[in-house]
Amino acid sequence: MAKVKAKVLCFVANGLREPGDVFEYEGRRNGNLEYLEEAEVEPEAKAPEAPTRRLRKGKPTETSVTE
Repeated sequence: MAKVKAKVLCFVANGLREPGDVFEYEGRRNGNLEYLEEAEVEPEAKAPEAPTRRLRKGKPTETSVTE
């Protein structure tokens, strides 16, 4: 969590913050807040790759050819 200070009267983190209030905030960057201490950002875990899709075995599709 980052330690922030409210620049203006705002509603952040389920609370009404007065200008100058110092509190911990975990969320998207907000222009109404002055960041005093940045939170240590942990690298996101890499999402597993989707498995490759197998095509169904079976009768080949028929194409209609008009002569």
